[in-house]
Amino acid sequence: MALYELILNNSEYLKIVEKTEKIKFITDGKWDWEHGLGHYKRVAQYVKNILTQLKVDERTIDLGMASALLHDIGLSKGDKIDHAIESSKLFVKFIKNTNVTKDEKEILRQAIRDHSKGNDIKNLIGLALVLADKLDVTYHRTENSSIQDEMNIEIQKIKNVYIEIKDNDFIVSYTTDSNFDVNILKAWEKAITIPQKIAKQLNKKHTFIINGIEINCDKTSDFFKNNI
Repeated sequence: MALYELILNNSEYLKIVEKTEKIKFITDGKWDWEHGLGHYKRVAQYVKNILTQLKVDERTIDLGMASALLHDIGLSKGDKIDHAIESSKLFVKFIKNTNVTKDEKEILRQAIRDHSKGNDIKNLIGLALVLADKLDVTYHRTENSSIQDEMNIEIQKIKNVYIEIKDNDFIVSYTTDSNFDVNILKAWEKAITIPQKIAKQLNKKHTFIINGIEINCDKTSDFFKNNI
């Protein structure tokens, strides 16, 4: 059985996920986005898509999808800690008695520890995880939020996010309701800056598209020069 499936069938893992799902992550009045199993599974699918396009082997894809299941488990201890660091410590208990090697464990640790900011990407799993985490910005994240502020309501208008990695191009495409205000992403700038960073690391041109229209976001200080 693949590592991804083994973790999903681990009763201890499911208990800690359930605990995390019951926590309302409200820090300094910010929105409390979903950080439960739905998020982990969606991130895993993004990781699979990214790594597949990067033409890695099946083992690397499985490890990447496993990292998606484990990247936020540190939030089971609340949102007052550095959840990425905490997750990079906790994840090992869920891969015990598996065929994960010492080197693979270190790859997972690095990817999980770095997934929030992407400041120290050392391998393709780490690259895929930090990118996938920021691509999960669809309506699922906020539709059940206890806070329905302007940001959360606007996010619910994002229906799908797609990524294409071509020879020279790195394309992120959103499908949204027609009245989606792209400028709301200024409050979630990682949705723009992380894909830009990954595109640069892969030496590809970054393109951001919403409903078929390219958005000029080349300068991080002024993301949206075009109106949609």
